[in-house]
Amino acid sequence: MRIQEPIDRQKQLNIIAIVDPSDYGQSALHHGEKLAQVFSATLTVVPHFGFSMEQKKEPDEPVIATTGEILNEYFFPETLYAYAEKKNTIMFVIGVDSREKKGLFNKRKAIRFIKDSRLPVMTVGTEMPTDHAYEQVVLPIDIERQAKEKALWAGYFSRFYHATIHILQPTYSDTGLAKQVGDNIAFVEKLYENLEIQSEIHPISPVQNVDLHSIEFAATIGATLTVITMTKYFTFGDLLTGPHEKKVIGNAQGFPVLCINQRDDLYVLCT
Repeated sequence: MRIQEPIDRQKQLNIIAIVDPSDYGQSALHHGEKLAQVFSATLTVVPHFGFSMEQKKEPDEPVIATTGEILNEYFFPETLYAYAEKKNTIMFVIGVDSREKKGLFNKRKAIRFIKDSRLPVMTVGTEMPTDHAYEQVVLPIDIERQAKEKALWAGYFSRFYHATIHILQPTYSDTGLAKQVGDNIAFVEKLYENLEIQSEIHPISPVQNVDLHSIEFAATIGATLTVITMTKYFTFGDLLTGPHEKKVIGNAQGFPVLCINQRDDLYVLCT
């Protein structure tokens, strides 16, 4: 993978939270505040956002934020992506309403926003971050060759925040599948050794959706974040029922998910 234009750590880093008066929007705001502390970044609050002029809608009530810069401008995805680049932004935070009744983002809109973003996007539910949020991070690994992007971003929580990264390793009896997973694990281990990132490997039984399973596993170790890779090319089945991440983003538990796109121009931090 060719990664272009790393984010300059010599400049002030920034987090953007897209918010609204709902519980989902307020959770995005507080997670944004917490992430700004973790990465020693500024926080930009975006309370006016829509996908098109036809859908343009102002919030019914004002958004209250005690920290960060609140923007009065109305943003669409393209204009917000462009603003983020100018601001040295490292991450978006959005609240995703799994019931599709109250929040600004449902699953479909969240995937639409994430798919076109060069930056990682953290999706959250209504649960507010605790004082110990992001100290334990889950990194699910499978047979797909997608480990580099999400391993890098999971590792930043260790490098900035001394978090422990918990790597899930499905143990296949099939030698071909076992080798594919083993190669991915070996790559992550080498990367983390070079970057001095604290991690632990957890062998697990093979599951249909390791990203979804990572949320259940997180509860057993007190983790508060999982890191996944988005589907790059949709199959016909994905178009009918949705990609695998649809079950992970906006999950019933409201568990935070850091979503990483597979793209050549993905932003990474300068190291």
